[in-house]
Amino acid sequence: MIFLTDDDFVQYQVREAVLNVLKISTSSLDVAELAAIEQASTYLRTRYDVVATFGAAGAARNPLLIMYLIDLIIYHLHSNTASRVVPAERVKRFDAAITFLNGVNGGGLLPDLPLLPETTPDPLLRTGTNRKYSKRW
Repeated sequence: MIFLTDDDFVQYQVREAVLNVLKISTSSLDVAELAAIEQASTYLRTRYDVVATFGAAGAARNPLLIMYLIDLIIYHLHSNTASRVVPAERVKRFDAAITFLNGVNGGGLLPDLPLLPETTPDPLLRTGTNRKYSKRW
């Protein structure tokens, strides 16, 4: 696991038996986690430092982000099963995760995540246009 731990799944109400059925191998869980992190990053990277966010460990990780990442992972693992029947509760939780990420991206929700560092403008870079000249001869 890259960002999440096995205990995170148990703490966030995913039974170990369900997780064992869903994951084909340990690599499938790692791939699903990478995909969920990238999916969340597409919403977060406009305002937040995703490298610092997903590089955090232990108690420094945002619990709300952990919960929504697990919801994304479990949804994608359910979608990958042979029956392709995703329980309605998982669909609701996936939709809630996407709604949360859209809210963060739009600026309506402000989670406790590390912000992108402020950049100072280059003093040699000027913006604007050239002076307008008359076209009369």
